[in-house]
Amino acid sequence: MTDLDLKYGPDLILQAKSVGKLYARRRGAIRRRLSQSARRAFFFMPPPKKKKLQSTEFWAVDDASFDLRRGEAIGIIGLNGSGKTTLLRMLAGQLLPDAGEITVNGSSASMIDLNAGFQASASGYENIFLRAAALGFSRAQTQDYLDEIIGFSEIEHALDAPMGTYSSGMKMRLAFSIMAIVSPDVLLIDEVLAVGDFRFRQKCLGKIREMRQRSAFVFVSHSMPDIRNFCDRVLVMHKGKVHFEGPPDEAIEVYEALDPETPPDSVGDRLASIMGPTIANDEVLEEVSHEWVDEKGHTVERVPFKSTMRLRVRFRSLITMRSLIVGVPVWNTNSQYLTGLSTQITSDKFDIQAGESVELMLEVDGGVMNPGVLKSMLTVLDGPEHVYRQQNPDLIIASTAHPTWGAVTVPHRWKLLRRDKHECKSREQESGTTS
Repeated sequence: MTDLDLKYGPDLILQAKSVGKLYARRRGAIRRRLSQSARRAFFFMPPPKKKKLQSTEFWAVDDASFDLRRGEAIGIIGLNGSGKTTLLRMLAGQLLPDAGEITVNGSSASMIDLNAGFQASASGYENIFLRAAALGFSRAQTQDYLDEIIGFSEIEHALDAPMGTYSSGMKMRLAFSIMAIVSPDVLLIDEVLAVGDFRFRQKCLGKIREMRQRSAFVFVSHSMPDIRNFCDRVLVMHKGKVHFEGPPDEAIEVYEALDPETPPDSVGDRLASIMGPTIANDEVLEEVSHEWVDEKGHTVERVPFKSTMRLRVRFRSLITMRSLIVGVPVWNTNSQYLTGLSTQITSDKFDIQAGESVELMLEVDGGVMNPGVLKSMLTVLDGPEHVYRQQNPDLIIASTAHPTWGAVTVPHRWKLLRRDKHECKSREQESGTTS
């Protein structure tokens, strides 16, 4: 039993207490600090109390404290240079803190630098054993899980090649596959999941969802949608300090206020191209159907301009949804992204338990989408993980005699606020003539 177990119980996995990291702008000062850190590590000396800064020194991370419990995910956001990655590297043990202490109750693994723990000249097979050994696995244990690691990575064809020939995406696949099978108590992630393609990224998120039953996560990202959907709490780092700690929505507001040029995220910003990729995870959802219907529930292919649009969605969930989001991005045939309709925007929350079959109805007032063919997708997410994303049937908005401009008709009205009557003179009066 660890000190954390005795003091806080077994659910507390990680604790950072007044952690600080000092850097210097001159080589002499850097060497002096490195020698001090090496001496402390060699002789198991505790971190020193905070010292007065020299003229060339600065705190990259200053007095950072937080606790992390099993099943939790804490996000770290901030402007460039705010200390996010430095803090994450200290949590991972890659950097020694110059102040404070970090206690981890269990095993930990990090995905910060894709090259860390890999040898460029060694093959993919050899690097699996090297990386697993760094995470505490014996060769015999790694051999037992070898087929599972290779199968998850989906790069068996390249495992005989030297690691130096791998792309960033292939390195990420292999690194995550090893980490996922080892299943540490604490997983530290710094943006690297953004390297992979969409489908493999969703596969990783699905694995992380499974791991949340027993693991905890520290997640550094510039993707505000991922931070909002995945994290339970968020730290906002600013100039090396923890500027704010709280719920994701509040933290994102604080972060965006730090940089006036940071645009608010929108559905359009999250779509890389028209329509985008598709996915259907039959290990999460089954019996999925979605079609446009009329008020009686009959399937339709077109609706009058002024009529309500209705999309009926049915599925059976094989898992308990932690954070269900159902969305429908909409385009026209000119590849214009028109809008996004989602339960997140309307703040609708539905509790879905494993084994339940559900039916949802999306209703959109008529007289908004202008005549033409609408193309859309049905997206079902559990937090940031896309478990289903497929195209809906096309819907034709029938032509109308009512005038329309552009792609959508925004409800609006005009009011006459004032009308002044002015006396007008005829041209003859202005010229001084009479009729």
